[in-house]
Amino acid sequence: MAQTLFWFFIGLGLLIKGGDFFVTSSVNLARILRIPRMIIGGTLVSIATTLPELLVTATASFQGNPQLAIGNAVGSVIANTGFIVGFTALIRAVYVRSRDFLISAWVMLGSGILLSILIIDGFVPRWGGILLLVTGSFYLAVDLIRNYRINTKEKSTKESGVENPEKPGSALNSFLFFVLGAVMVVLGSRFLVNSSLEIAEFFNLSTLFVGLTIIAIGTSLPELTTAVVSMRRGVVDLSLGNVVGANILGLTWVSGIAATINPFYLEGLGDVLSLLAMLIFIILLLVMGFTHSQISRREGFFLLLLYFFYILGAYQMGLIAG
Repeated sequence: MAQTLFWFFIGLGLLIKGGDFFVTSSVNLARILRIPRMIIGGTLVSIATTLPELLVTATASFQGNPQLAIGNAVGSVIANTGFIVGFTALIRAVYVRSRDFLISAWVMLGSGILLSILIIDGFVPRWGGILLLVTGSFYLAVDLIRNYRINTKEKSTKESGVENPEKPGSALNSFLFFVLGAVMVVLGSRFLVNSSLEIAEFFNLSTLFVGLTIIAIGTSLPELTTAVVSMRRGVVDLSLGNVVGANILGLTWVSGIAATINPFYLEGLGDVLSLLAMLIFIILLLVMGFTHSQISRREGFFLLLLYFFYILGAYQMGLIAG
């Protein structure tokens, strides 16, 4: 157990420093390329911070453990929305840039509904996984093209909400630090997930519960780290864009990879309730983002409280092995 804890803290350290590189390089890239931070967070950072979920899901599927794979995919969306957005907003209200948030938020809801439809009969076929992968890729392609066209017209885009702005470095240096941050985040996440699995085995936790909670939180730590560092640097909108983008990729790419590699069946009421909880959290985020153009501290507290009850509910539903 001592060695497990050692790797746990090594992974945590890599995540924290990697997240620092993420935010710094992303903000610099946004300034240099005159791209809003919400867009950077919703694309580049989201892809990089979703890599841990992709790696864990692919590994679990290849090893014939689809319950862990889908649990990780669904649980990560719930953790991103309930825990990370809730924690971020509780510390500091998250202002929503409606133009950037509108399309991505509806795509996030649509992706959740699509996954639920595919899974509603209790079986996700391989073609369903491919459809999810294509959907996520198509969204990213269209979003990048749309944002490129918008920003070529807006030559003097102004970045709002930056405290003590730093002088941007060169695009090459920013990109190199972004890649370095990505490597550190992936390695740190893998160390954390592996050590968390060993801890879970020690306490005899079920596979689905591990995927929905421990693995989901572990692979969502890059998003949490990015959110914390974003708050410290006064760019909270980057964290929201990252969460929404990561959720879309989790619902499409991560779930799609799980079904494409190893089509799976639902194995009980726990699977159904986890999908329902995921949709509830997504809808709540949409409502909060559109009603007051911000996610307040009170709403952040509510999301955190709801996530806490979700974990308790998962426990009570018998997701922990006896």
